[in-house]
Amino acid sequence: MRAATGPARLRSGFPLVLAAVAVAASGCTLYSTSTVDIVSFANPRGAACTALVVTRAGAEIEGSADCEVPPADHEPVHEDRRAVPVAVPDLSTDQRRAELVTTTDAHGRACTLVATVLVGGVDETSIDCDYPPPGVRPGSPTQQQPPDPDTRSDWERVAVATFADTHGRTCVTSTAAGGASTEIDITCEYTEREPPERPTEAPLPG
Repeated sequence: MRAATGPARLRSGFPLVLAAVAVAASGCTLYSTSTVDIVSFANPRGAACTALVVTRAGAEIEGSADCEVPPADHEPVHEDRRAVPVAVPDLSTDQRRAELVTTTDAHGRACTLVATVLVGGVDETSIDCDYPPPGVRPGSPTQQQPPDPDTRSDWERVAVATFADTHGRTCVTSTAAGGASTEIDITCEYTEREPPERPTEAPLPG
């Protein structure tokens, strides 16, 4: 996976306000800020759902969701909305990057999300959540850039990376970085096999 152009990460405070700085031709500094909420709810069929919602200038501009039928001993939360606890990356006008975040939703599910960040704020999101197996607890909240086992991979190919998240799940990301922005999708699951010890990466077959 090709990491988008970016300097060392800046870690700031909580909750998630992904703010970026754009320098205008006049030399003035302009601020464009996105906020990201994690919204848990039950859909009309009783499934436990969680969505990421990106808001900018009062408008919800981006969203992604994950739903599943809860186990028999779990009752889904009907409505809960909170800010995603992610620190603020510092970007200049020609930079973009992705952030990988692990958290727990209001249903008690282990969630891992990716957010593509441009200078104007969050551009794309993807989230995957699962109820932990019996006797398993979700991992601690974390933030980092997604694993990048092959920094020299082809920018014109979709890269598929496999790794373990802090919840102990096996995750797969598909990343397309050849366009104006980086598009990244994530899927994770608890499996009977041990999650991979080290991240691996390969181009999309074909």
